[in-house]
Amino acid sequence: MGMYDTVMVPCPLCGKLAEFQSKSGECLLRTYDLETCPKDVLKDVNRHAPTQCDNCGILFEVWLPRKSIQVTDNHD
Repeated sequence: MGMYDTVMVPCPLCGKLAEFQSKSGECLLRTYDLETCPKDVLKDVNRHAPTQCDNCGILFEVWLPRKSIQVTDNHD
């Protein structure tokens, strides 16, 4: 099993928190919020992005410094 850290990121539309995994930083299975997450952990926060919000269904990712943004899939 691989080690990672989790960053809780608010959906930019509805605010529901989503889990983003990062394999940069110490990877000690810690959980951070987006505002206080160490910079080294944020380097890999979009490794599985975009993420779909469980509440409203939009796709979103993290833009640095520390902001979640909606993304549009142009392949519809």
